[in-house]
Amino acid sequence: MIERWGLRLARWLDRRRELGGVDESLGAAMRLLGVTRFRAPQLEIVLAALRGESLLFVSATGSGKSLCFQVPILLARGCGFVISPLKALMSQQVADLVMKKVPGTFINGDLAPQEKEIRYQLLRDGAIKFMYCTPERFDPSMVRQAEVEEITRARPAYLVVDEAHCIDRWGNDFRPNYSKLGAVRKILGSPPVLAFTATAGVESQRRILESLGVPKARVVVTGVNRPNIKLARLDNVKDEERYRVTKYLLEAMPGGRAMLFVPTVKTGRQVQDGLRLLGLELPFFHATFGTVNDRDMLLGRFTGRISPPANVVICTNAFGMGLDLPNVRLVVHWQHPASVEDYLQEFGRAGRDGNPSVAVLFTGMKDEGLLRFMAEKTVELADIDAFVARSSSTSGKPSRLRSAPWQSGSRNGSSRGRPVSDERDSAATGAIGCAWITSSIGQSAFLPRHRK
Repeated sequence: MIERWGLRLARWLDRRRELGGVDESLGAAMRLLGVTRFRAPQLEIVLAALRGESLLFVSATGSGKSLCFQVPILLARGCGFVISPLKALMSQQVADLVMKKVPGTFINGDLAPQEKEIRYQLLRDGAIKFMYCTPERFDPSMVRQAEVEEITRARPAYLVVDEAHCIDRWGNDFRPNYSKLGAVRKILGSPPVLAFTATAGVESQRRILESLGVPKARVVVTGVNRPNIKLARLDNVKDEERYRVTKYLLEAMPGGRAMLFVPTVKTGRQVQDGLRLLGLELPFFHATFGTVNDRDMLLGRFTGRISPPANVVICTNAFGMGLDLPNVRLVVHWQHPASVEDYLQEFGRAGRDGNPSVAVLFTGMKDEGLLRFMAEKTVELADIDAFVARSSSTSGKPSRLRSAPWQSGSRNGSSRGRPVSDERDSAATGAIGCAWITSSIGQSAFLPRHRK
């Protein structure tokens, strides 16, 4: 009764007449998903989707983008296709839905033929609301023609592209099927497209929408400021000191989870060995780790779905993309990420519950060389002319950390645009201590400081 009267009041106050098609089912969908209220601009996105609009939503990691497509799909007739970049991510997202009694599933190459047939039958029977898959699922050169025909026979109410920056970042070389999603949409009956990402500039937004075949779609952009995350940069810290400060941070961390990002598998194994010498036995997640079941088990332990828990994990940058974990308290980067976009994605995994968290960035003299090597290898694997690779690596050098994104004041969690670590101490290589920093909201966060 209260909900009904609240809806009537909202309609009476709705001068733009955006709530005409909304009824009490909106509240029912929110309760099913465990949500009591929308955050700005979630309601705007949901209402636009319910009107059948295509849109691109660019918002900080942890801002609740998943809710913006989950509610419309729940309220629509039929199902929604969710394009996800990673198999592990699909598994976790479906597990979260199933825990809420929402019918969802995924299909990928790791499933046995009999299991895939069961899931296709559920899709045919209309028993599924959320179908997760990668863009390669629609490519007959990578998937059996019969399976492609099976999945393209469906007529989803929405085509959702999660982590839509992959279209612009990977669509031309690493994963070309991302660039074909516009054609996939037409085959599926041209449903509205709901695309979501944490990182896309104006030109990237344009390329994403053009690739999806909806160049005139609505674009909603919010800020990337995460004031509860304190950013600390430690320059030219030797590996031995990085191990010690990481151990101290993990011991000082007030509960929750921690993620240690490494650029390569080789570096990850070195970090794992170095921390082991200090008494820390930490798992290392990367693309070639164990079997599919091993990777899913580790992901389940980190998310708390499987016991025993693994609250700290060493990982490469793909790990955790799209995971909605509220209590990641610490994110450590063993070296400078490849781009500002990567850094925003990765440190944004911290503090999704709004509580104080810390992101620590170690830097070293060798970072630029490794980043250049990785860029050249990526271009080489993409079969792009070597001249272009050389041009990119010489004229487009990674920026030095003294011009890190948060120094402008627009993307930082520290006060007045300065990194939390003291600039005067950043070059010191003495013993590592630890200081407690009081944040602008009167709470405490922990981060390392060099001691001269």
